[in-house]
Amino acid sequence: MPDPLQTPLHSWLVALRRELHQWPEPAYQEVRTAAVVSRVLHELGIPHRTGVGGTGVVAELKARNKGPTLALRADMDALPLEERNEVPYRSRNPGIMHACGHDGHMTTVLGVARWLLEQEEWVDQGSGKVLLLFQPAEEGGAGALSMIKDGALEGETVEAIFAAHMHPDLPAGEVGLAMGVSNAASDSFHIRLEGKGGHGAHPHQCADPIVAGAYLVTQLQSIVSRNIRPTDAAVITIGIFHAGSASNIIPSEAILHGTLRTLDPQVRETVLTRMEEVLEGTRSAHGVSGTLRVTPGYPILINDERLTRFTLETARGLLGPDRVHVEPPRMGAEDFAYFLERIPGVLVRLGCSVPGATVCHGLHSPLFDMDERALDVGVRLFARLLVDYVRSTSP
Repeated sequence: MPDPLQTPLHSWLVALRRELHQWPEPAYQEVRTAAVVSRVLHELGIPHRTGVGGTGVVAELKARNKGPTLALRADMDALPLEERNEVPYRSRNPGIMHACGHDGHMTTVLGVARWLLEQEEWVDQGSGKVLLLFQPAEEGGAGALSMIKDGALEGETVEAIFAAHMHPDLPAGEVGLAMGVSNAASDSFHIRLEGKGGHGAHPHQCADPIVAGAYLVTQLQSIVSRNIRPTDAAVITIGIFHAGSASNIIPSEAILHGTLRTLDPQVRETVLTRMEEVLEGTRSAHGVSGTLRVTPGYPILINDERLTRFTLETARGLLGPDRVHVEPPRMGAEDFAYFLERIPGVLVRLGCSVPGATVCHGLHSPLFDMDERALDVGVRLFARLLVDYVRSTSP
């Protein structure tokens, strides 16, 4: 009995996704990946240019008739993780893995292009143009911004832009969208504490930056729990704490690195102000000096309200009302936000949890994998969105 989620392109999609998965590359080093994308576009007869924003690829899929310009975006980079999945298509690049579904995103967009080209109705009677944006460096490198600065959208008036993100919280065949704010703004921060080092047996002669840092880590968490309204959201995470060289030496310095995630600009400013105040308290209480350096990251990702409603209606008609979910914002950051600052658009979360798995391994896990039927769902959904959008705007 045929699987209702699969399309006639299923085998092609799976083979392409697995090829991309086996050869992951980090931010701004997606040379082989971009070459695969370019090869497939060439095979499909789609004109494109490479090297945009570093390793990005921009393609143009034109219908016969004039109409609106729309866009689809896929990210290409992988993460610095050693894959632990024992599968034939596991990563062949040591220490690099597609653990965030970007291999699936590229495959989906290429699949949409092939799907449309194989529909006579779209080729002969369709209208408009679709920009296919394959961007580098989503994982912290702001590749979307690099492509924009390098002219990826130059000379184009794009009416709507769509992107997919694999979503292991839902099964294949289901999708999620957020109304309005979808993903958090991200900032990274660096704290340096300087004290007075000495012998571990004589702490009274020292100013211990490790103890000061340990107190600081817990005090920073109180900002979210005691200075931010419970109905708002913020995350402060310390991911790196470096200090010391031996068990019996109190060091003179401690280094902390972390990330701040917020969904509201005012909340962000409140947190940053309180971080400085908490650090000042640590300096005074522990007799150390300290500096805080904040590096702004991705902006808040905000889905366009009109397009979100259009996407919800289209997805419900295609997949069924019970398979389309309005979800709350997520605290992960996404540089698709840079495109949405310039073009109305929507980020769609494609359900992809592995069927029958006893544990759901989330994004950025060395055990992340996907139900590859999500690729078929993505192709059908985004092709329908593009076609229906043009129809809805035609006179």
